[in-house]
Amino acid sequence: MSAREKIAYVKGLLDAGKPEDKLALSLFNAVVEALEALADENGELKKQLEEQRSAADDLYSICGELDADLSDVESRLGIDEELDEDEASLEDDYTEVACPSCGLHFYCQTSMLSPDDHCVECPDCGEKVDVDLEAEDHDAD
Repeated sequence: MSAREKIAYVKGLLDAGKPEDKLALSLFNAVVEALEALADENGELKKQLEEQRSAADDLYSICGELDADLSDVESRLGIDEELDEDEASLEDDYTEVACPSCGLHFYCQTSMLSPDDHCVECPDCGEKVDVDLEAEDHDAD
């Protein structure tokens, strides 16, 4: 039995029994009216909830379509998720160096530097350039 049916049943009992006390009758009628109002609100909330569920399902479907479209575009462009990991490892292996003599900015592989001497030769002017590895460590933080 639904809430509406139960309320109608109570209302029928009140109509059939008609308590002799007018105060009791008024009280019972007020309770039935409150129950009817609650049932109306409950019905409206159920309707709104169903609309929200439908909207959420639509959004979920749209997101799935967008994900598929993005995957298609990435595959056409040759973009691979593993590329991001490779780029991150390249950033770890190389450091940017600026030559104080000619101003050229270039990259050198930090793993190729000797532990004692952190100098590389500028590819443009041939000057020895000191590589500051500590500055790179602070930049990564």
